[in-house]
Amino acid sequence: MVGVRKVRLLLVLVVLAVVLAMVRWVGPKHRLLARGGGGGGGGGVESSPPARQDPLAGLVVILREFEDYDNDVADTAASVLVACRGRCRVLVASDDLVYPPLRLPPGATSLVLTPSLMRRRPSLAEHLAGSRHVLLLPDGARLSSAAQLLDLLGLLEAGDTRGVAVGVGGAPLVCHRYTLDLPAWTLSVAPAPGSEACDAVAGRAALLLPAASLLELSLPLARPLPLALGVQGTARGWKVRVGRGGLLGEGRQLLATEHLRWKAAAAEEERRVALFKAVGLKKVVGPGGDVRWYGCSRTSPRCFPTVVQDTPDYLLRGRWTPPCCLEGLRATARHVFQTLRGCRVRWWLEGGSLLGAVRSGDLLPWDYDVDVGVYASDAERCPPLRAARWQTLEDTDGFVWQRAAEGGFYRVHYSTANHLHVDVFPFTARGGTMTRGGAWNTGHRQDVDFPEHFLRPIASVSFAGVMAAAPNNVRDFLELKFGPGVIETPQYPNPEVPLPANMTALLHR
Repeated sequence: MVGVRKVRLLLVLVVLAVVLAMVRWVGPKHRLLARGGGGGGGGGVESSPPARQDPLAGLVVILREFEDYDNDVADTAASVLVACRGRCRVLVASDDLVYPPLRLPPGATSLVLTPSLMRRRPSLAEHLAGSRHVLLLPDGARLSSAAQLLDLLGLLEAGDTRGVAVGVGGAPLVCHRYTLDLPAWTLSVAPAPGSEACDAVAGRAALLLPAASLLELSLPLARPLPLALGVQGTARGWKVRVGRGGLLGEGRQLLATEHLRWKAAAAEEERRVALFKAVGLKKVVGPGGDVRWYGCSRTSPRCFPTVVQDTPDYLLRGRWTPPCCLEGLRATARHVFQTLRGCRVRWWLEGGSLLGAVRSGDLLPWDYDVDVGVYASDAERCPPLRAARWQTLEDTDGFVWQRAAEGGFYRVHYSTANHLHVDVFPFTARGGTMTRGGAWNTGHRQDVDFPEHFLRPIASVSFAGVMAAAPNNVRDFLELKFGPGVIETPQYPNPEVPLPANMTALLHR
C-alpha cells in the first residue's frame, strides 16, 4: 500500500509540474494577443496604458515678424529645430513669396498667407492640426535647449493667463494695459509696470499660447503681431503673463543701418494703419498721452458715406461717430462761429447740436453735422453767406461755403475733400415768430417755427471747446422741437430705423 501511495504522489507532482509549465508558456502568448501583437481577433481585450505625450511634439513655432530685405530667419529656424531636437515644427509665415528667397533648414515650412491666381489662401487650422501650443518667435531669437521650451510650457500650464511672454536679448519687456472703447473707435494704452498680467507686452518678446486660442482670432497673424494680438486679446478679455527669467538669446544684429531702420519703421506704420482699419480703430492714445489719428483728415474724405434715413452707417454697426469726424466737425463749427461773429450776424445753436451742448458741452456722440440758426436779414452782411447764394466759395482758411443742394439754407464744409459740415439755417422774424426763411425743409423734427422770445436775449452755452450762442430757456426750446424729456432721454435721429441692441445701452452710458 505504501508503494501505491508513493506512485500516486509522484503522479500528482508530475501533473502539477506539467500544468505550471503550460501556464508559463501560454500566459505571455495570451497577453501578447490581448495587446494586438498576434494574429486573430476577439473581445475582452485588456489594453496597456497609453504612453505620455511628448510636450514638444505638440508645439509649433511660428516666425512672422521679419523683413524680406534683412532677416535672420534661416538661422532662427535652425536654432529652434536643434533646441527641440526635431520634435517640434517651424512655420515661417509671410504675406507673399519672400525675396530674396529664404533657404530654410529641413523641418521648417514656408506659409504664404496671401492668395494669388494659382495659389489658394492657406488654412492655418490645417497647419496647426494636432498641435497644442504655438510659440510666436521674433526674427533673430535663439533657443539654446529644449529645457527653455519646457520651462515656458510649464509656466503656461501652471498659470491662469492666456499666454506667456519672455524677452529676447537684453531689452526689458514693458507690460501694457489696453482700454478698448469700440463704440468710440478708440484704443488707450497705459503702462502697467507692477502687473503680472498684461493686456500686451512691448519689446522683443516670444509669446507662447494655446494653438486653439490663436485660431479663435479673426486676424491671427496680422502685423504688427504684438499689437494685433494685444488688441484682439483685450477684446476677448485675455491676459498675458511675463516670464521674468529665462531670456532667449539673440542672433546677429538686424537693421544695422539708418536706411534699413527707416525702411522698417515706414513699413511698420503701414501695417499699423492697415490693422487699425481692419479692427475699426481711428484714435490711439499712447502711454504718454499722445494721440495718433488713423481715420479721416482734412485732406481725405470723411469716414462715412451719404447718410440715408438720417441714420449713418456706423450706427448700424453698433458704433458712434468716428472721433476724427467729431474733431473735423468741431473745427468747422468754431470757424463758422468766428465768421458769424465777425460779420455781426445774430446766430444760435440749433437742433441736436444744442441738445449735445446742454447734455455735455459737446456734440452728441452719434451726430454727423452741426446745426446753426441765423436771422435771414443778417445774412446779407456776411460775405461768405452772400457769395454762397450763387457760387461755391473756399475761404482763406480752406473751409467751403455753398448753398445746400436741398435749397433754402447754407452748408459749410470742412474742406474740398472732406465734406463734414455745418448747416446754417436762415429764419425770418414775422409777428414775434421765427419762420423758416425760404421754406427749407430737411425733414428733421427741428424744422419748426418757434416764438422769437427764445432769442430775446440770446444766451450762451459751452460747445466744442468754445462758448456758443444759444436760445434762452433751452429746456423749453428743445422740448418744443423734440418733445418732453428730450434732454434726459434723447433719441437717435430716426427712431424708426432698427439699431443693434447694444446701442440702447450706449445711449445711456
